[in-house]
Amino acid sequence: MKRTLASAAIAILFATGHSVSTTVPTFALTLVADQSTANAWDGRWQGTTVSGQPLVLQLRVQDQRMTGKLTVGKQSANIVEGKALRDAFALVTGPIDGRRVDATGRRVGDTIELTIEGVKEPLMLTRMT
Repeated sequence: MKRTLASAAIAILFATGHSVSTTVPTFALTLVADQSTANAWDGRWQGTTVSGQPLVLQLRVQDQRMTGKLTVGKQSANIVEGKALRDAFALVTGPIDGRRVDATGRRVGDTIELTIEGVKEPLMLTRMT
């Protein structure tokens, strides 16, 4: 029952355009993912920050657990907490520029729309080969 409610809550938040990291405490929801989710997220995704720096998000999903690394410019940090649910995920990294990064993402076609807490506009990432 709790998993069903948590899944419904996160689905509603994403459908209404609200970021999970600003709406509910980070990882307060228990997310459920199926095996096909892993293949959809695994790999390297690239984009550019609003200030023009290159951004690379390297992801690996096993069951519902997301691991990997976020690189912004020349700095990088590992994902210390990460969960994926179908077309959406939430993650927290170690410090970059002295601050941890709290972010949510969702798949939009062949891209990831990455929303970083404290950044007004979402970033669009495309899969690298």
